[in-house]
Amino acid sequence: MHIGFDGKRFFQNVTGLGNYARSTVLGLAEHFPENRYTLFAPRLTGPFCTMPLPEALHVQEACPAGRVFPALWRSLAIPAAASRDRVDIFHGLSHELPLTNFPPQVRTVVTMHDLLFLTHPQLYPWIDRKLYAWKYRRSCRRADLVVAISARTAEDVQELFGVRPERIRVAYQSCSPAFSAPMDASSLESLSSRLALPRDFVLFVGSLIERKGVRTLIEAASLLPQGERPHLVIAGTGPLETALRDQARSAGLESRTRFLGRVADADLPGLYRLARVFAYPSVGEGFGIPILEALAGGTPVITSTGSCFAEAGGDAALYAAPANAGELAAALARVLGDEELRRGMIERGLRHAENFRIERTSARLMDIYKELAAGGKTR
Repeated sequence: MHIGFDGKRFFQNVTGLGNYARSTVLGLAEHFPENRYTLFAPRLTGPFCTMPLPEALHVQEACPAGRVFPALWRSLAIPAAASRDRVDIFHGLSHELPLTNFPPQVRTVVTMHDLLFLTHPQLYPWIDRKLYAWKYRRSCRRADLVVAISARTAEDVQELFGVRPERIRVAYQSCSPAFSAPMDASSLESLSSRLALPRDFVLFVGSLIERKGVRTLIEAASLLPQGERPHLVIAGTGPLETALRDQARSAGLESRTRFLGRVADADLPGLYRLARVFAYPSVGEGFGIPILEALAGGTPVITSTGSCFAEAGGDAALYAAPANAGELAAALARVLGDEELRRGMIERGLRHAENFRIERTSARLMDIYKELAAGGKTR
C-alpha cells in the first residue's frame, strides 16, 4: 500500500499533534516497511525538517506556488498531488482533510483527537468553536473512516457529529520508546543537577493553560500540612505562567515551586523518572499522552476522573475529580506517604503501558488501513 499524510505538523509542531504525527508515521515506517509512506509538506521548515527518515518514508514538497501559499496548498492541492503519486490511502492526522475532494480510488481516514471545544466550550473563544466545528465535522463526514484516539473521543464524534459507529475505529496512540528505555543513575543525577531539581517532587508536564488544572495542583499542595507539602516542578509554557507564579507565592509555596519552562525532549524521560509522583489534573483530554509517558518510565500517576483518563491510566493511576483541590490533596498525601502503594502503582503502570507500545499501536492502525483497502468505501 501507498499511504499519504499531511506533513505540516510532523515537521513544525514540537508538542501535542506534532508528537502524534511523528510517532504514528515513524512507527508505521519502522514496523511495516513493506509499504510506501509519503508526507505531503507545503514547505520543509520547522525543527524536524532535517531529521533522518526511514527508507520507506518519503517527502513530497509543494510546487513553488504552494510553498508561497502553504495553507491554500494544504487545503486545495494535496488531493491532486496524492492522485499523481498513486496514493491508496490518505490519512489526515490532526482532525482535518483537505477541502477539495480526493479521487474515488484514494481512500481517506481522519484522526479525531478530541472535541473539547464542544464538550468544554467555556475554555475556547467563540470564533474558534465555530471554525473547529465546521472543519472537523466536515472532515468526519467526508472521510471513509474516522480514527478516534480514545473511546471517549469516539463517543463524542458519534454523539456530537452524528457519525455512525460503524464508521469509527478506536486506535490508541503511543509515546516515544525513550520513555521506557533504561537510564543509568549517573545520567539521572546529572539531569537533576543541571535542572536544579529538588530531591523529592511532584511533577506536572503540559501547557500552562486553564484546562490543564495546574491551579488545582498548586491549591492542593497548599492544603497539605505545612511539614508534608511537596515540592512542585512544573514543566511547560503558556499564558497562565505569571498567574500561577502569583498563586504559588500567595499560597506560601514560592520556594517550593520550580517552573522549568519548556523542557527539551531528550530530558523529559529522565525528568519523569526523577519525580516522586506525576500529577495531571486536567479537566479533559483526547487521550492524555503525558500519563502514558510517566507510566512507561515507572512513575506513579494521579490524574482526573471522567473524560478519557481511565483509558490512559487504567488500574495504575489514582483519580480525583477535576478542579477538586481537596480530592487531589488527599491523593497526593496517599501516594507520598505510602511506599507500598507507590511500588504497586509503579508495577501496574509498567504493565498498563505495555498495551500502548509502538509496535501494538502501529499494528492496530495498519489493520484499519487494510480493512479500508479491502472493503472499499464505507459510506
